[in-house]
Amino acid sequence: MIQGVGRTGGYLPIGAYGLIGDCRSAALVGVDGSIDWCCLPRFDSPSLFGRILDARDGGHWQLRPRGAHRAEQRYDDRTNILRTIFSTPTGTVQVVDFMPVDQETIGHHARPHRRPRIVRIVDCLTGSVSMEHRIAPRPDYGRSPAEFQAESRRFHGDVGGLHFCVVSTAEIRGATSGFTLHAGDAVALSLRCQHDSGDCTTSESAWTVERALGLLRETQAYWWHWIGKVRYAGAYPEAVWRSALALKLMIYAPTGAIVAAPTASLPEAIGGRRNWDYRFTWLRDASLTLFGLFQLGLHEEADGFFGWLRTTGIGEGGRFQNLYRVDGGTRVAEEVLGHWSGYRRSAPVRIGNGAVDQLQLDVYGELLDSAYLYARFGGEISQTLWKELHAVVDMAIECWQLPDASIWESRGRVLHYTYSKVMCWVAVDRGLRLAERFGLSCDRERWEEARRAIHRRVTAEGYSRRLRSFTQTLGGRTVDAALLRAGQVRFLEDRDPRIVSTVRAVARHLGQGALVSRYRPEETDDGIEHGAEGGFLMCSFWLADALAHIGEVEQAQRRFERLLAFGSPLGLMAEEADGATGELLGNYPQAFTHLALIGAAVNIERARHRLLGARGLPAAGHSGLAPTR
Repeated sequence: MIQGVGRTGGYLPIGAYGLIGDCRSAALVGVDGSIDWCCLPRFDSPSLFGRILDARDGGHWQLRPRGAHRAEQRYDDRTNILRTIFSTPTGTVQVVDFMPVDQETIGHHARPHRRPRIVRIVDCLTGSVSMEHRIAPRPDYGRSPAEFQAESRRFHGDVGGLHFCVVSTAEIRGATSGFTLHAGDAVALSLRCQHDSGDCTTSESAWTVERALGLLRETQAYWWHWIGKVRYAGAYPEAVWRSALALKLMIYAPTGAIVAAPTASLPEAIGGRRNWDYRFTWLRDASLTLFGLFQLGLHEEADGFFGWLRTTGIGEGGRFQNLYRVDGGTRVAEEVLGHWSGYRRSAPVRIGNGAVDQLQLDVYGELLDSAYLYARFGGEISQTLWKELHAVVDMAIECWQLPDASIWESRGRVLHYTYSKVMCWVAVDRGLRLAERFGLSCDRERWEEARRAIHRRVTAEGYSRRLRSFTQTLGGRTVDAALLRAGQVRFLEDRDPRIVSTVRAVARHLGQGALVSRYRPEETDDGIEHGAEGGFLMCSFWLADALAHIGEVEQAQRRFERLLAFGSPLGLMAEEADGATGELLGNYPQAFTHLALIGAAVNIERARHRLLGARGLPAAGHSGLAPTR
């Protein structure tokens, strides 16, 4: 639950937002009743409301009591329906925010959404409350002048070939208006995004509180049905359920793609320049995404994501982009919005992502590992798919000795990153395993020799006896949290001394209490000046996961439980957290962080069961866990 907090310089803390969505796009709703970020009609569309990136000119849609009040925010149990409760001297009112999921259009990404995109119900619980309603759309990141007009119970306008229309059961007298409610009264508002204004008047006449409540019940039923499919019986159900619900909100249902985050350019350090657009789908996320979904029994979502991977042309000579738009589109050129000041003046504000064309060798391993996981959980590797995967393995063998930008997408010099070599080994290893499992053709002798060669070089040049750790680069002197995954992907066995010592070295060199840095910025030239950043929550959960893998279950559990405290009061996780204040930083919520949380929760439970078995004690019930890699 989020308690009311004030704005500093016009900005709420990043953790003071809840997320609502309809599996096509999403919106951030502040604890003060303001929608400060929403892109329509898709995640990667230009923003309609963007106050989180510019307090003055970004645009917002706010519902709050006039005068003094306190606020708190919570999700309805096991749903993505958000309630903001305002307490005033004269009464109490709640604003219920949600985005109805239009299941009829799933699978048809070109078809317009038939239902309201956002529904807001203002319900007076006690006494009487005078409400203020402010709506300030700023379409196309505030770049496209647009005239919106108020007509009776409508507020609407055209921009970029789309018609945006807010309909209310109370009169809308302009961009700022108001109404007073008494106990038992309710007002319902909806926002539609359409290709034309044809049914705007019809929507107004058909819009009632009863219609809004009907959509609320349908949405509630949808989320209850969906969360009922999640299979997890470990010690942390609330955290896992909330992570699963957050991940579902980041899936673009028409294609199965999952965005890295629904936001853009939220800073990794206040005032810093590490501000990136994450509203795209990274191929790198593939294996972790599938692992997380399969572990929770979400086979439909996993199959959908793997199906989306197939549309990216991964087998066209082994050539592909690092990231794509949610419909598989390739246009993700990076640009700077110079007219926006950025969250708490953290400029520049970037849209698009220049990492699209980097050489990132680790992607080869992620793709093959995702295919291997897909096969392990019952997926079919057809001859057509194998032809594509075969090309990726060949590309990994051809390129593994090249320098690259690797997992952290360095914008400095390309280097021989150890993690990239490990993942090239994964590409070849999984290719060989798939060929053997399904009787598929490959140049086995060449592939096996490549696998041995990569392994020899990494173990010879990528491990420092002085640091007692695998290093960021071959022959390097820097520890990198990415190497925590070396055990997860079975490059070496969990209890191999080099894996164990690497896990401990990461905790020792990169740990900040419960948090873990990716690397030490002062030791790594990644091409970004003003390089300060927070502790990476994904890496922090990776460390808990790695501790479970090497058998240090008590430490893993303790670290995991401490990390849960860094989530927002609603249980949402950002990319990073400030090591001194705990303030959430970076894009929010982030899929990778929630996937790492799920992976750690599952593997801690598995390790706990192994430990119980080793002690001759009965396991505490069925874990609900799927097989490991």
